[in-house]
Amino acid sequence: MNDTATRGRTTPSREAILDAASTLMSRHGYAATSISRISTACGLPASSIYWHFGSKEGVYLAVLQRARQALVAGLPGTVVPGADVPRRLTAFLSAVAEVFDRHPHDLRLLVGISMLEETACSAARAELADYRLALRRWLADSLGSVFGVPGTAAPAEDLAGFLLTIAGGASIARWFEDPDASLPVGDLHVALSALARSRGVLDDAR
Repeated sequence: MNDTATRGRTTPSREAILDAASTLMSRHGYAATSISRISTACGLPASSIYWHFGSKEGVYLAVLQRARQALVAGLPGTVVPGADVPRRLTAFLSAVAEVFDRHPHDLRLLVGISMLEETACSAARAELADYRLALRRWLADSLGSVFGVPGTAAPAEDLAGFLLTIAGGASIARWFEDPDASLPVGDLHVALSALARSRGVLDDAR
């Protein structure tokens, strides 16, 4: 009965462990979150944690996977509504800000912070890399819809990279300075418009 398939199932005890580990790791990082701290936080013995996940690295990987799945599932579609570029950009940035505010712990884990953890296992680093690629693809496709260019075009990719960097910076601010930090939506509207104009995908007539 103690097999891999059984351990992978969603159970109340497994979810309780992940809830506790997610909170601890988002606040303190991977290295400072021990199995004993997770055990104390979730009220389950360390043996239960090892049974479900095998190791601390296994817990970390499961935490990242769950965070990625929650965030990706909550992303809006890449076809952005609006009659013109300014309205589409406003709608898109409002959606991004909502996602950012709805998943504070997940974003701390996924948007750049965990890449600072040199002790993280290779599987966890691969999970983070895959997540960032998926997020960048969503941003590029959405921004392509906003500005009327293919999401694979260089300007859309540039805009996505810029926005991902800003989101990472806001997550770092949440980590170190202000837990209530949010995305500077107004400034981003101006900056993305200016960047799009410099890339030749936005003019004053649009």
